[in-house]
Amino acid sequence: METEVQSLAVSLSEAVKYAKITNLADILFKQAVLQKDKATQLNPSLQAYQDICDNTAFQSLVDQDFFTNYNLLYNIQMNDIIAPGAGLDLVYYGFIAQNKTTKEYVVAIRGTENLLEAIADSFFVPTAFKEFNNNAVVPAGFYDLYESGLVVSPPDSPLQVIPLLLPLLAADPTALMPDVMKVRTVVNGHSLGASLATYLAAALAVGKGQGMDLCVYTYASPLSGNAAFAATYNDSVKVNYRIHNLPDGVPSLPQFPLNGPNIYVPVAGGYQIDSSKYPQVKPGAGCAHQLPVYQYTLDRLNGIDNPDILNFNKGNCKA
Repeated sequence: METEVQSLAVSLSEAVKYAKITNLADILFKQAVLQKDKATQLNPSLQAYQDICDNTAFQSLVDQDFFTNYNLLYNIQMNDIIAPGAGLDLVYYGFIAQNKTTKEYVVAIRGTENLLEAIADSFFVPTAFKEFNNNAVVPAGFYDLYESGLVVSPPDSPLQVIPLLLPLLAADPTALMPDVMKVRTVVNGHSLGASLATYLAAALAVGKGQGMDLCVYTYASPLSGNAAFAATYNDSVKVNYRIHNLPDGVPSLPQFPLNGPNIYVPVAGGYQIDSSKYPQVKPGAGCAHQLPVYQYTLDRLNGIDNPDILNFNKGNCKA
């Protein structure tokens, strides 16, 4: 049974805000795949982000004023092919930005988009989570992706840095986020990206960033580790919101029973929503897993009904 880190009181408006920020990364990559834009699939330009924010088709799904409020600092790439012996195939997974007013950092990591990443989802065999000095184990496929993470500058950014491995940034976030110990950092992710965000937050909390003002919002997160991982994470990351939709099957995966029950358990901070309560949403686990459905459901809980959110993917999840 999960133990709450603190009395959970989710700000629904804040949960929607960070869902939109995460959706920006998700939509950007999906559009690049649809348009066969290899450059954007690898390292999106600032203009590519701006084009998504300006596109009227996406304005219910993303923060159209993102560039008014944030400076986008870095892109995050990860190795798409993690099968043993496979070649290196870095692709875009998310970004790091900083609020122009509050100086808050946000990290957004998208979810699974294609078959190669789905292969990673099947790598459920446990492997040690090296950042914790205990018996913490996590699914190897997820952790391999995390360890491959690379932080790079967008090609048209005035701020050009030497690429840095994401685990190295997590060990010492001041390397690229110099004022990180003075401001809040919010780490966000959806689906597979939620587990990757969980690992990043875990590493930030026990490295040189220990004591930083850290907040995590995840949506549709799989089970990211065993009981030892969850216990140490819960002790280290004090503000964690793990938002999960009742009809969505992904938050109960992966299943890896080892001489008994599943070894993987949820981290604390669980906040359950239920999209099946709203007849506007097409029933089924496939739609229940989609980030816009999470966003729509959170909005409804906050007293807002914006059916345009459900127009994503040609309205396939609109009943």
